Amino acid sequence: MGRKRACTIRRVRTIEIRPKVKRYFYITPTNIELTEDGYVISPKQCMNDRGNAAESFCNFGKAGYFNLYINGVMQGGSLYKVNSRRLALTATGQTIYEGTPIILESIGFYLVKKK
Repeated sequence: MGRKRACTIRRVRTIEIRPKVKRYFYITPTNIELTEDGYVISPKQCMNDRGNAAESFCNFGKAGYFNLYINGVMQGGSLYKVNSRRLALTATGQTIYEGTPIILESIGFYLVKKK
């Protein structure tokens, strides 16, 4: 057996990777039946972190990702599709009941030069 090497992380002092997070909140006004067509939520139906109606969903592209929470539970990526203009819930045959919170979280990363 060879000698095990410890994992090391090299710290680069000239740049930092910082996250940017945007959240969108929607409360279901009625029961949602996720039948064959699924269900679509537009940004204008959602409130942003500041409590204002959203204009669009922030899409960071390859520098980020989305998380979806329904009633506080993170959903698998195959259960929804998102772009800047819509959140589409996949048809599963299930019901999301009136008053259930749906939270879409958009997370992106960007580089900052350190001084």
